[in-house]
Amino acid sequence: MKDVFHSFKKYPISWLLTILTSSCQLKTTPRANQTVIQGFKNGNPLVLDVGMADPHIKIFNSKPYLYATRDADKTAQGFIMPEWTIWETDDLIHWELATTILPTETYMGESKSCWATDAEYRNGKYYFYFSNGNVDTGVMTASRPTGPFKDALGKPFLPKDLTPTKEYDPTILIDDDPKKTPYIVFGHYRSVDPDLNFMIAKLGEDMITLAEKPRVIEIEGAIQVLAGNDKPTLHKHNGIYYLSAGSHYAISSNVYGPYTRMGNSGNNEYGLSSRAHGNYFDWNGQSFHTWCHFHLGKEVARYRESYISYLHYKNNGEMVTDTDYLDAHFNFGVGQYDADWNKIEAEWYMKAANVEKKESPTGGFEILETTNKGYISFPNIYNLDNKSSIAINASSLGGSTIEIRANSIDGKLLATCAIPETGDWKRYVTTEFHVADLKSVNELFFIFDGNVNHLAHLDWFSFDAK
Repeated sequence: MKDVFHSFKKYPISWLLTILTSSCQLKTTPRANQTVIQGFKNGNPLVLDVGMADPHIKIFNSKPYLYATRDADKTAQGFIMPEWTIWETDDLIHWELATTILPTETYMGESKSCWATDAEYRNGKYYFYFSNGNVDTGVMTASRPTGPFKDALGKPFLPKDLTPTKEYDPTILIDDDPKKTPYIVFGHYRSVDPDLNFMIAKLGEDMITLAEKPRVIEIEGAIQVLAGNDKPTLHKHNGIYYLSAGSHYAISSNVYGPYTRMGNSGNNEYGLSSRAHGNYFDWNGQSFHTWCHFHLGKEVARYRESYISYLHYKNNGEMVTDTDYLDAHFNFGVGQYDADWNKIEAEWYMKAANVEKKESPTGGFEILETTNKGYISFPNIYNLDNKSSIAINASSLGGSTIEIRANSIDGKLLATCAIPETGDWKRYVTTEFHVADLKSVNELFFIFDGNVNHLAHLDWFSFDAK
């Protein structure tokens, strides 16, 4: 906590009050058409009214940390970004400000150009890579994910004019090869300008030197995305490398490329466009997308807020940010549910083991490839007190059983649901089951039970009142 108090000394009381109320608030003022729910916290924006931008959520020691920039002025016509912030959470809902890093703690000195950042762990240290505006990139090190961080070089790590492009907006990937090879991607890409490119280089083992000369990332394909942007992000899923800028992305089987344009993981709503700076990440067997949005309008002010939703991968590798969830439950963010909803989609779980989330043969996504004792869980379900039954929409070739337990995988058994044989994976049946007392339930676990490795496909579930 001393890092927090040390940081608080540097800010006006209005900024401190904003942080304290937004990060500690358990019950928020509802938006239009939103019912007041005891204990509910608005999930989007992640933290209200702090100007959180360029969010990168990284998982260290099984805990999420968010590394962000901050837009300080809701009326600014240009970017006013005086520091970086590090937030921590246990549930992706309640965020606590852990550390603030000032540019004066780096070679930059006084500045309001604290642009995008990323963080990584290696060799017992945490590395914080930061942009000095659109000029160059620095690096800091610490022994903890939240710091305190110290400038590792006292000068730019990626100096201006290192390459023909601009040396800013870094992203780090630790590959899953045997050597866990680290890479850095940076730059500003414009398809019409041969001097503006995304660049990639292998990092040295010490993470503060380059192991090779940066090379241009080639981007191919006629799809109308990734025509030009800064803030690249690189991640890997099922052997595929995903190069994104905003929610526009391209894929490759080789980390160096070439990358083939695929499309937009979103739909241009909720800021899901080339400006949706953020990252894609996995946690507890689920995939997520976090990004920022000029929610006042970029023409009004350079002021952003950060959002989150579930992320799904199609069988062909395409990414889908769950805008259906945003359309229906934007304020909930992720990890909160209302038992009064018409239905809760199975793919909105927050924890899973020994199951797979894939495309449904009838559209959308579902839970399948379920194995014995595989499970999914849903925490923070509100309005369960008056519910006495649960309806499950599923398919099964040989019939199967789903146990519903309270609060843990070994918790109180609330119901044993026998899923009938449907004759075809594309044929779903909705079956209703009585559920025991739900008053003390905070989290529901759905546990698949059977002697084969392909038990059931779970599409959605819902509750009914007494």
